[in-house]
Amino acid sequence: MSIEQTRAFLRCPHCESAAIVRTSCSHNKLLRESLLQCKNVVCGHTFSAYTEIVKTISPSSCPRDDVDLPMCSLKEREAYKIRAKENQSAYAAVIAARAAKRRKAP
Repeated sequence: MSIEQTRAFLRCPHCESAAIVRTSCSHNKLLRESLLQCKNVVCGHTFSAYTEIVKTISPSSCPRDDVDLPMCSLKEREAYKIRAKENQSAYAAVIAARAAKRRKAP
């Protein structure tokens, strides 16, 4: 697994290359719109995407009265924990492979 697979990013819907956020604006505390550009210069697609905060996985220790998010279920939380452990293991493997490659380099 490459390091790019462990990072969160959006892909161009046309050529599936990674896209880069050029600018963004907040519509409210829970919704942000971003303008993205495809990194594939041949494609060049520019598009917008929304990022929305939709639920709480772990409650805040300093909650605000004006933010009302549903709490995810226990089953969902357990699934997030499993996924986080898998991602952590994959990232550790990438770091170990890089270190081994550096040790072999002359």
